Amino acid sequence: MTSSNDAIIQVEDFTVDYLDQRSWVNIANRVSFSIAPGETLGLAGESGCGKTTMGFSLFGYRRPGSRIRSGSVIFEGLDLLRLNDRELQPIRGAKIFMVPQNPASTLTPSMRVGRQVVETLQSHHITAGRKEAEGKTLKIFAQVGLPRPEDVFKRYPHELSGGQQQRVVIAIALACEPKLVVMDEPTTALDVTTQARILRLLDSLKNEYGLSVLFITHNLGVLAQICDRLAVMYAGELVEVAPTVELFKNPRHPYTRGLIAAVPRLNQPNDGKEKLQGLLRRDELPAGCRFAPRCGYALPKCFSDSQTLATVGQDHQAACWRWEHVKEEAG
Repeated sequence: MTSSNDAIIQVEDFTVDYLDQRSWVNIANRVSFSIAPGETLGLAGESGCGKTTMGFSLFGYRRPGSRIRSGSVIFEGLDLLRLNDRELQPIRGAKIFMVPQNPASTLTPSMRVGRQVVETLQSHHITAGRKEAEGKTLKIFAQVGLPRPEDVFKRYPHELSGGQQQRVVIAIALACEPKLVVMDEPTTALDVTTQARILRLLDSLKNEYGLSVLFITHNLGVLAQICDRLAVMYAGELVEVAPTVELFKNPRHPYTRGLIAAVPRLNQPNDGKEKLQGLLRRDELPAGCRFAPRCGYALPKCFSDSQTLATVGQDHQAACWRWEHVKEEAG
């Protein structure tokens, strides 16, 4: 487990609500985690569980209609949640960069992609002049595997494939030389072949640049390929955190078991025994464990008494009263 002393970023007790019509709905509840230098932490969970909200929190972003009730996000000794936009400007992009699911949301459609990288370099004062910025852009385009960098440099975003657009966004991230990259479903819209290439690229670049990464996705199969540790989120709460190999081998929370069982496997069909039942309903969350209404292990206590993350093994935490019963069946 990463201690607060050697973490590049430390999230503590983060709680945020959104205003839904006339009532507040909790999106993230007392979430705490850290990321070490050079580490890739995967944040997994179903759509709507609060993963993207956590990603935005690392930038100090507050979506319209939201309120932060508690928590801190400590980066380089500063609490990002306490800084204003002017104070956050030298951090956003330059030190913490976000790669979104849709690269088109980052790229300016009316500007050639090479110019976009050059202007990023110049705005963050990373290069001395335009000629140096253009040379570095071409070098980074080659590093991220874009064919004929000089040709790509002159193209507009719509002239590139989805995979090439995502590589350009990754190139912009590398150009900024950040310490932390947040990737929000960066491969979801790509075909399987392109997805595999992007994952190999990310793993290679992480090692080359010494990046720390928060990789957000609902796809456990993707996370298994690239992450050092996994944090599983359900209805705004972390329910399990462990090294990737350990979590897949010994899941201790029923929700984690259900997610793993949903991953397709050759010659190992899912018989439905561990299939997740029902849907996430934020308007019907019990006072205790939020997963209790969908859990086959739940006791009356689970509906009334909440459980926080507790140690269940080496560097392994789970928020479940019955984790030992889950362990017995998993074993």
